[in-house]
This record gives sequence, C-alpha cells and structure tokens, in this order.
Amino acid sequence: MTLLQMQYLLEIDRCGSMNRAARSLYITQSALSSAIAEVERELEITVFRRTNRGTVPTEDGRELLAQIAPIVEQSRRLTRYYSRRRDEDMAHLSVAAQRYPFCAQAFVELLRSMEQPAAQMSLKEMDMAAVIAEVAAGTSDLGVIFLSDLTEAYIRRTLEEKNLEFEPLAALHPHVFMRKGHPLSGRESVTVEDLRAFPHVVFTRSENNLNFAEEAVAGAGLDFDRMVYVNDRATIYNVMVHTDCVSTGSGILPAGYSDERLAAVPLAEQRDMRLGLIRRRGHTASALEKEFVALLRGITGETGTENGKR
Repeated sequence: MTLLQMQYLLEIDRCGSMNRAARSLYITQSALSSAIAEVERELEITVFRRTNRGTVPTEDGRELLAQIAPIVEQSRRLTRYYSRRRDEDMAHLSVAAQRYPFCAQAFVELLRSMEQPAAQMSLKEMDMAAVIAEVAAGTSDLGVIFLSDLTEAYIRRTLEEKNLEFEPLAALHPHVFMRKGHPLSGRESVTVEDLRAFPHVVFTRSENNLNFAEEAVAGAGLDFDRMVYVNDRATIYNVMVHTDCVSTGSGILPAGYSDERLAAVPLAEQRDMRLGLIRRRGHTASALEKEFVALLRGITGETGTENGKR
C-alpha cells in the first residue's frame, strides 16, 4: 500500500462518498475505485461498504484508517517542514546537549529575545553518544558536551572520526550535587572517598561506555556499592532531593532551571571539566546559533568563575 493510497482512503472517509472524494482529489471515480480495490486485494479485507447514507468504513476499515492516519499526518508535517525551510525568512536552530540545566536557560533566554517572524527551534537533552551522533548526522547544528582528563583522548578520537570539531566553552570545577541538609552539604569541599558512604545516582547511557558518562568522576574505576540509574533531569533531581543520593557534575544550578532544594559542593583533588561545543567541520553558524553560544558563554563563564573560587 502506497502513501497515495492511504491518502485516498482517508479522503473517502472524510467525504463519506466515493464521488465527492474523487472530486476532492481531482481524479475520476473509476480511478479511485480501482486504487481502493487494489488495497483491499493486497490486505485481503473490505475497507468500505456502500449504504443509503453513503460510503462507510467496515470494522476492518476503521482499524486500517486508525493505523494509517498518523502516517499520512507525519508525511504532511515533513512536507510542511521542508517547504518552510526553503523560505529565506525561516530561522533555524537545533541543539543537542547533555542534560545540563544551563543549556535550557540559554535556550529559553534565546527564545525570549527572538524577533524572527518564523523559526524552527529545537533543544534535545540526551547522553553524550547520542549528542555526537545527532551532530555528525546533521540532525542538530550544535552539540554541548564535556571532556575530562579520563575521557578527553577517547572523545577527541571519536570526534575526529566523525569529522567533528570541539570548541572550548568553559572550564568548570567538578562539584557534588546533593540535597540541602545532606550530611555533606555543609562542607567547604568533599573528596571522592567521602562519597563512598552514599548512593551514587547517574544518568543511563545509550552506549555502555564510561567515556560517554555525564558525571564528573564516572570512568575513574570507582566502586560505589550503591548505584542508581535514571534517564532525565527531573528524575535525578527528585531522587537527590528525597534521599541521600549524590551525583557529580558541573556545579551549575541556575535559579529557575534546577531544583532549589539542591546544593553543589566542590569536589576536592579533581581537575576542571572542559565544557565545549561540537560542530561538523566546515559548518557555518547562523545568527541564532551565535546568539545561543554567546548566552551559553555568559551563563557558564559567570558561574564557572564563581565555582573556581569556591
């Protein structure tokens, strides 16, 4: 069954008449009847029956219509999307980022400042392997990831293989995230050894490779006795707020974009994380992309400086 035949079926159902559907589709009724008969032979069902009230779907027909309606609608959306992309007035930005609240903040601030009459905007939060794949495939214009001493060599090789470039954004000292009132929350800093007494919560990864971890100390071969795996920021916030679970990361908890019940304490004896942008080689940044990056630099630069002093 072709997409065109699916469209014919839906139009017959909408019009309630073969004759009216044929006129709407600008084809002859015989051509329409032949197309529907071909579908019925292929699927070995009867899709419509004629009644005094017009052409109505059978039970099999209703099931088929329900199955094909989303397919046809998605096809129309794709057509509209790429048609609008050809419009010179259409602005575009697609960002893929590891699950950082400061990326959400920069994206929202960009949306608030936008003056373009038409735009297609996208922010996808995902694990590092997925971010790299998104940018390499051209699905996203820009990626936001971090490198550490443990992962940098591997990640840079991966980026090179995929024809991607890494642009440094900010150096951020690793912090431990925990609830306010946690036994470690009042300290000036904590060590990795301090963390061993508490459950460690981390993000799941699409690839079982510690080099793609989002946590500042992941990949160090540390043996935490209690591990908790979650898939999104909302869940990791809830887990840490309501338990003694800890996690490690950038230390940036922007007001309004994270959970105010959480604290970030510097992690002692750790080198800075290198937060950065990834793009395809030869990629030309749009005005929107440049504005987003400037906002991101402002947020991470200000916070990064503050974290460096803590």
